[in-house]
Amino acid sequence: AGINLYDVLEELFENELIKGALSLDGVLGTHLGPRSNNSVFTALHRMSGSVSGQAATLAIPRGGMGAVSGALAEAAKALGVSIIFDARVGRIERDGDRATGVRLATGEVMPADAVISSADPKSTFLDIVGPRNLDAGLVRKISNVRQSGNAAKLHLALDGLPEFIGLDSDQLRQRLVIAPDPNYVERAFNHAKYGEHSAQPVMEITLPTIHDPGLAPDGKHVLSAVVQYAPYELKAGWDGSRERFTDVVLDTLDKYAPGIRGLVTGKELLVPADIEARFGNIGGHWHHAELALDQFLMLRPAAGVAQYATPIRSLYLCGAGCHPGGGVMGHAGRNAARTIIAGDEK
Repeated sequence: AGINLYDVLEELFENELIKGALSLDGVLGTHLGPRSNNSVFTALHRMSGSVSGQAATLAIPRGGMGAVSGALAEAAKALGVSIIFDARVGRIERDGDRATGVRLATGEVMPADAVISSADPKSTFLDIVGPRNLDAGLVRKISNVRQSGNAAKLHLALDGLPEFIGLDSDQLRQRLVIAPDPNYVERAFNHAKYGEHSAQPVMEITLPTIHDPGLAPDGKHVLSAVVQYAPYELKAGWDGSRERFTDVVLDTLDKYAPGIRGLVTGKELLVPADIEARFGNIGGHWHHAELALDQFLMLRPAAGVAQYATPIRSLYLCGAGCHPGGGVMGHAGRNAARTIIAGDEK
């Protein structure tokens, strides 16, 4: 699994389009190119999901991804859970080596028998718990977790349905990929090695309104795309580069969907720095931490905190920075819940 995806694809496939699409699956959301070691592993992780029993399938929920969060919230409320919004946690309250609750940024203390964090590892340990409350060895491990994002998210509001070269309207219902061949993907990654955004990015595109027309007014559409590569630590800084990269992305889209620029009535490009600012995950990585063999299984997010429990009693992890990583699947939360329940039964 630690070998590079490029060599595997060259050995098994002849069609460049297939090799390009599969190479994108091996690097999406990561700081890897198809020729990078570890890319076979990330491709396998990407393919491990399933929808309705079908392996490696993707689904678009009615109402958008926010509907998934809403459904989870309603299910939790039905079980007596109270949800507080817009309440940033300032620190985790402790009594000796045990977590006893959280103190909000407003100063209000929320006592609890257990504190379960879905925040990224660095936010949990280095910001909310604080290095002075942790063993120096754990602080060093968490500080070295690689969690700088490399993917941007593009949202477009469109005045009509775009036309992609070679695709009919029914094919637009599917996942669309701009990754013509593995070398294109590798060249796109080359820029990220030097702190630059791609000059010709790769993309994973969906048109959610084809499946769910209620997401836009009649006759209008929205486009959502994951765009790589957009490194968190951009050498030129994102303040002066965001619009330039947005133009690069739209120019790339226009090559495959001529005239799409003329349909755009609204646009938003969230780079990793924006994702960090909006959602609070340090580095803006959508998996909270890079998926890699040295940050997986018993090493995710780090040795000693890989089984959801932490050195602080009653403090648990349940986010994408835990095994088995990111993606809308719920496994980390389910595993954490089992760990907590097992601990209570001892």
